[in-house]
Order: sequence, then structure tokens, then C-alpha cells
Amino acid sequence: MTDSLLAMPSGGWTVEDLDALPESHHRHELTDGALTVSPSPSSLHQAVAMRLGVRLEAVVPEPLVVTQAVEIRFGRQLTRIPDVLVVRSDQPGRHWFAASEVLVAVEIESPGSHLEDRATKPALYARYGIPHYWRIEMDPPLVSTYCVGHGDSYQMTGPDRRLSRREPFVLDILVADLLPQWARRGGGPTVPEQGS
Repeated sequence: MTDSLLAMPSGGWTVEDLDALPESHHRHELTDGALTVSPSPSSLHQAVAMRLGVRLEAVVPEPLVVTQAVEIRFGRQLTRIPDVLVVRSDQPGRHWFAASEVLVAVEIESPGSHLEDRATKPALYARYGIPHYWRIEMDPPLVSTYCVGHGDSYQMTGPDRRLSRREPFVLDILVADLLPQWARRGGGPTVPEQGS
């Protein structure tokens, strides 16, 4: 990353600043104008997101749309990028959505994201009226689901081994089935030896 990307603009970062950045594999999120840059997720994380997206595509009714890693804009200086989203939008091909267009936001926990995924994001998503939030843990494979409760807070259920919902659509998935075959066997991608 260059020094020009690290220097905070006067008044903090905005969504217009994000729009001016070149596309990259990094995630850029804003919290009150402060920029957080996250590296691209692991192959396991991406495989679970992809497999969940495929399962959701099979059950989500039209005109709802399933997408991955697309920005939610809560304000000019506040954004988040969930791993998987279910949205209702007349323009589903955009690179960002307003919170009012998001029906379900899903986060797949990664090392280092536990506080954000378990506290910050549920509070933020509930405050801005996203009706459903699902948080997936991978070791062991579990899911916690959140839905709007009283006021601007969520009611949480789980953790559970099954993602079983009647609302906002019927869905029943064993979370372990979202893992790719190599992860279910306990293996994983290996780093090749130098020189091989």
C-alpha cells in the first residue's frame, strides 16, 4: 500500500474516497471516517462463503438477490462489507447497497474478527434496520442467527450446528456441509516447500 493511501484525508475518509481507489483484493471499510484495510480472506473462508451463496441461490425467492463481499453504506463515512448478503434492489449489479436494501448479512468469522463479528457488526446492523444477521464459526462449524427484536437491537439464537430458518425464507443447512471436502477430512491447503 502506498503512503498516499495511508494518509487520512482532511475530515476523514468518505465513500467518495473509496470509490476513487483502484480495485483490489483488500477490503476497505469506514468507521466514522477511519479506514480499516483487511487482507483477502483464506481459501477456506472463501469456499464457505461460495458454498453458502450457492445454497442460498437455490432457495431465495425473486426478486431477492444473493451476492458476496459487497459494501453496505450506512453513511458517507460508515461502511461494512459482509461475506454474503441477500438484498432487494432494482439495481443488483452495483458495488454497494444501502442498509435498507439488505435483508440478510452474513459474516464468516476469521482469526482476529471475533470482536467485530460478535459485537460491533450486530450492533451496527441492528441499529440500521438490517432484519437478519447470521454469524458462522468454522472451528467447530456453528451458526448464530440474529433477528430484529426490541427497538434497535437483535435477539440472538444459537450457536447451533444447523442453519435452520423459516424467515425470511425457508432454509435448512448443516453448517459442516458448507465446508469443502478437504476441510471436512481435516486437511487443508499446504504451503509448498521452497524450490519445489
